[in-house]
This record gives sequence, C-alpha cells and structure tokens, in this order.
Amino acid sequence: MLRGVLVVLSWAVCVFVVATVVQSTGTAGSASGRWVSALAVLVALVPTWFLVRRARVRWWLMLVAVIVLVAAGLGLGRLAGPSLARMSSVGSSLPMAAGAQLLTTSSSERTWCAGECSRVTYVYAVPDFDAANVEVAQALVAEGWAPGEPGRFCRDGLGVNVTPDDGPDVDRAPEVPSGTALLSMTTSVCDG
Repeated sequence: MLRGVLVVLSWAVCVFVVATVVQSTGTAGSASGRWVSALAVLVALVPTWFLVRRARVRWWLMLVAVIVLVAAGLGLGRLAGPSLARMSSVGSSLPMAAGAQLLTTSSSERTWCAGECSRVTYVYAVPDFDAANVEVAQALVAEGWAPGEPGRFCRDGLGVNVTPDDGPDVDRAPEVPSGTALLSMTTSVCDG
C-alpha cells in the first residue's frame, strides 16, 4: 500500500515539474512540446522501478506505468497553450497589406488552454479592407498558412484570424484615420 502511494506521489511530482518547465519555456502547445512532455514524464519510471522491482508482476506494472505516464505527458502538452511571447513573435512576423498602418495591439494571456488560449491582436488601418484582405490572404498562403473558414489560416498548430474590426481583446477602439478601414489579425491556436 505504501509503495503504491509513493509511486503516485513520485508521478505527481514529476508531472508538476514537467508542466512547469513546458509552460515556462514556451514550448507548450506545439507538436514537439507534446512529445517533449510525454518523454520527460518518463523520468518517473526510475522511482517507480525502485518501488515495484520486487513485485512478481513488476513488468506488467512498468508497462502500465509507461502507458499512463505517456498519456499524462501528451495531455499536459495538449492542454498547455503556446506562450504569449510565441503568439507575439508569430503575429509580428505576419505579412501585411501595402499601405497598412498599425494602430494598436492587444493581448490576452491564458497559460492553460481550458476553453481558450492566449492570443495577440494587431489592428491596422488600411485604405480598402477587401483589397487588403485579399493581399494578406495571398501572402499568408504563400508563406505556408493553410486557409480554413473565411479569414482563418492555420500552420503548425497556430492560427491567424483576419477580420474587419478591432479584434476580440481591444479595450478601447482605436481612432480610425478618415478614408481607411480597420483590419485586425489575431494569432492564437488553430481552431479550424
């Protein structure tokens, strides 16, 4: 009984440490982050082996431990979202239409994607939304972003949403220069 408690306790400590490292390094939410966390939690097999090595069914216990730990690691990597720094880096490197003027940026950080993930919104003034939207869409596709629903693009598990407004997280609407329209680009996880 005590050995079982110690096994579960060692797993909990390992999962906590891995979750903290994955979150703080910004690798969370990426395909590699999922596998890194899955492999990292396997460190918990060392204390598990010392606790079950005398049991007659130790190999079955170790097999179950591997399956449970890999599933926990993959779950951690999937639940943890990309960092705000990663979203900002992606958003600032996106192509923009000619003549666009950055008006404001906003962000919403959610370190765990329980319902919603971190996102960064860039709001631009453009001479003509429709023309700018077409230009941005073509440039995104040329850079390898896959188009989804209208105005949505995905690549490497990340998403870009292009809309004709001030975006989801802007507290105060920016003043739009006369003769221009708003275009916002929001980066977050790809949601289709």
